Amino acid sequence: MIMERMAIRLFLGFVVSAFLCDAAVAHGGVVQEEDLCIIKVNYLRAHFKIYQPRVSGHKQFCEDLPAATESVFVMEYQHDALENMPIDFRIIRDVTGKGRFARMEDIEQIDDLDGVTVFYQAAAVEPDVFTVLHEFSEEGEFIGIVSATQPDTSKVYAAVFPFEVGFTGIGYWPFFIAVLVLLQLQYLVMSGRLKRWMKGRGSSVASSFLLCAVFVVPVAAVFAEAGELRVSYSTPAGPPEINRIHSWILHVESTDGVPVENASIEVIGGMPEHDHGLPTQPRVTEELGNGDYRLDGMRFHMRGYWEITVTVVTAERSSVVVIPLHL
Repeated sequence: MIMERMAIRLFLGFVVSAFLCDAAVAHGGVVQEEDLCIIKVNYLRAHFKIYQPRVSGHKQFCEDLPAATESVFVMEYQHDALENMPIDFRIIRDVTGKGRFARMEDIEQIDDLDGVTVFYQAAAVEPDVFTVLHEFSEEGEFIGIVSATQPDTSKVYAAVFPFEVGFTGIGYWPFFIAVLVLLQLQYLVMSGRLKRWMKGRGSSVASSFLLCAVFVVPVAAVFAEAGELRVSYSTPAGPPEINRIHSWILHVESTDGVPVENASIEVIGGMPEHDHGLPTQPRVTEELGNGDYRLDGMRFHMRGYWEITVTVVTAERSSVVVIPLHL
């Protein structure tokens, strides 16, 4: 009963944390909708993307940028009204102290806006597509400000989006790891697997060691089982990031710990709540031995609950394992 109550508390903590995380990352005027970045200038909407052609080719970014280099900001209008509205664009250093939570009211409190401005493009009417080119000379935290003026009423609509250029902090990865560990612990306890594993293994000392192991293991500890098969994964480059193609290392073994080798593996995924799949077609590119397989081409384009379906075919059987994942 103690373990069950503990699991319930951890699960509730996970739900609350996931909600707070979603609220925290949905900052500024740029939001993620399906596989598109959308900027909302009041009720006016446009597709928003940023390119860094010198270092990232045709790769698109929504907000945060990997390097201080030439950057191209593009807005493709969804509302025809934007085609006739003068639009100006400003980038300032983030001096608000609010970071990801900066809003227009925080910008209005800045005494010398020009003094913290690193780029400004005066208002102009740009039919169809609005494009801005700016070369960043340094990494850091910045805020983009897009303003559109209604010609008839002179009313100004604005969108604010904080963003980072280069790596300027630890980001959200410790939170994601903690959430994954707590979710895994809840799964083990509520499914009864933890109890069965501990059965016959002796004193509470063994239980303590097990719990410690659950809390300190990395992302690779997240696994799923189906029949006599267990699949776990790790992400060598760190926890998955939205809109970044990355690789996984899949580990396939029997439920009694014997590595499964020479298997044919196919991977698909999707979001059950949104009824769509992965934006890429990941595939296993190399068998690393000892039950490990390199999976390339993984990419998630939005936050939320995902299910990754792994089909493992061996000479003896075919098994399907579903890995739950919350980003």
